[in-house]
Amino acid sequence: MMQAILANKRVQAGLAFIEADHERTISEQKEIVLIEAPTFHEEKRARDYARRLRELGLRDVHIDEHGNALGRRPGRGQGSWQGPVILLEAHLDTVFPFGTDVKPVEREGKIYAPGICDDTRGLAANLCVIRALDYAGIETVGDIVFAGTTREEGMGGLAGMRGLLLSHPEIAASVSIDGAGVDSIVYQATGIRNFAVTYMGPGGHAYGAFGLPSPVHAAARAVALLSDLRPPILPKTTFTVSLIEGGHQIHAIAEQASFKINMRSDDGAELDKFEAEAIAAFEQGAALENARWGRKAVTVTYEKILDAPAGTQPRDAAIVQLAWQATEALGITPRLEAGGCTNTNIPVSMGIPAVTLGRGGKEGGIHSLGEWFDPTGTYRCPQKSFLLLIALAGLAGAKPSCEAMAAAVPVATGVLSEW
Repeated sequence: MMQAILANKRVQAGLAFIEADHERTISEQKEIVLIEAPTFHEEKRARDYARRLRELGLRDVHIDEHGNALGRRPGRGQGSWQGPVILLEAHLDTVFPFGTDVKPVEREGKIYAPGICDDTRGLAANLCVIRALDYAGIETVGDIVFAGTTREEGMGGLAGMRGLLLSHPEIAASVSIDGAGVDSIVYQATGIRNFAVTYMGPGGHAYGAFGLPSPVHAAARAVALLSDLRPPILPKTTFTVSLIEGGHQIHAIAEQASFKINMRSDDGAELDKFEAEAIAAFEQGAALENARWGRKAVTVTYEKILDAPAGTQPRDAAIVQLAWQATEALGITPRLEAGGCTNTNIPVSMGIPAVTLGRGGKEGGIHSLGEWFDPTGTYRCPQKSFLLLIALAGLAGAKPSCEAMAAAVPVATGVLSEW
């Protein structure tokens, strides 16, 4: 299928355009990075991205109720079948707070700026894809939705992507641009659950009230229990207590102590199992501390503060194979990533075929003030997206393989019988 696409003269023209458009794309990347967009505060960057989508001629450009900026490139359809709707997205938010110096500095062939890679590069690369489709006069069978999504990072919990897909059930397959490298293909979804755990007690003087159960001790007992848990190596399941605090002075029994725990697994069932074991440890920490002093004085509460779903799809799923072929077509040896938490988590958990492709090029210092990006040869990132979108949405006037499309697009759409 990919060979037939590559043989098309318009496709060849689009690939050549992307390479020629490289400097413009890098220039846009440096413009977008100047617009600060901490998670939960992506409004200004979303408005800018919507403007760029509108200027490129997309239809129905808007910012939705979830803060996502999106627009649609209509397909031509064939006969009674209008083709699948395919999503290409990158996330708008960065991990840096307002006031961070994000001005790009170029040095020794690299561009330094917080957020220059993650995921500003993805946003700019996807704009290049739109220009290439238009320049080459390529018409797809199905519609393509281009989006900048919100709340991908940290405590955002992939909420922008979740909202977009719930609001657009017509989307049949999703391609995200995120992560390092030009060869990577993320096709699995590592689930994440974060809990905030709080212990409360009466507190008192360290000497005069000695014998009262301590929230700090209860939290410490719970952490010790957690540290002895043994999650499976496969499917990979991990955890860490990452933040802990409590008390107000050295000469007092604390009235409060708390910690946060991050749990991850490539398998949803294992994540459920580990969550249950962790909750038992939370509660046992308080019970052991109360039992030690013979008083039921310490209580524990816990709240799930982030839940990113886990999921998987087979390595031989058509969308994975098409991403592999698109990568190989550019002379790159593809690499399937084992696990990974990206916006692909959401569609995969919903049964929608999806992959996340690397941004291309070399990069480093991700999520640090020293984040840098080497733009050399990074035009192959939008070239790869360009080929995969055409394969998924269908090239108008050229029938794609029935088997490939049937596997790549959910049969539930009820549109594949025409093929």
